[in-house]
Amino acid sequence: MKRAFFTVLLASSSVVHAQFGGINLDPRSIDPTQILGGGKKIVTGATGVGTTEEQAIGGAVAVEIVSKYGGVWKNEAATRRVNLIGKTLARYSDRSGQTWRFGILDSPSINAFSAPGNYVFITRGAYEAAANDNELAGLLAHEIIHVTRRHALRIISRNETVSGFFDVAGGVVTDVRTYDVGIDKVSQTLFKHGYDSGSEFDADSRGAKLAASAGFSRDGLRDFLSKIKDGGRPVFSTHPAIKDRLARLSK
Repeated sequence: MKRAFFTVLLASSSVVHAQFGGINLDPRSIDPTQILGGGKKIVTGATGVGTTEEQAIGGAVAVEIVSKYGGVWKNEAATRRVNLIGKTLARYSDRSGQTWRFGILDSPSINAFSAPGNYVFITRGAYEAAANDNELAGLLAHEIIHVTRRHALRIISRNETVSGFFDVAGGVVTDVRTYDVGIDKVSQTLFKHGYDSGSEFDADSRGAKLAASAGFSRDGLRDFLSKIKDGGRPVFSTHPAIKDRLARLSK
């Protein structure tokens, strides 16, 4: 993916206009000039990537996810259910006071994604494979933890090219290329390389605790993965081996 930041956000001809959970996900609704305008001061987080950058990168990555996986599934009942479970979990997360966006991608593959800025998606295949609310909660909680623990942003902050663009000390955005590189790094992680095993195990463990805190079974994700493993169906191709995740979740 070598598109410039403005192209990712504004090229409506190749991107599905999506809406889910009452949130408009149209790239035309994102104004990068407002995000980048005038050397705007930002609040930098522990990773050196601030909230303004996170929102900009996350919005663009969310559009990439929707475009790559068939758009948003237009099933009102399913979307309402996922949003109810997701927002219940979010209220017990480290970002309880923030806006979260949950959606179902119209793809038969079994997968789930998250993007910086509190975007969480599961595919139609994953939704249909989940037997109950506990399994859905396990999937969503795992992705919520990826966001709250800033796993994607930590990958960006470790990249020397991106670090050079961020004026961390002054908190100033100086170059639009920052976002292009950041979007590219997150997209490669989600679609090609996957998170490192430590991040995945962290999301599994903390996600189970989050689900339990919100009143769901802490075994929801484990039950879902066990079923998928036993069925021999391909799932989460960029994740660690399911048997290794199950072993840790069973402890």
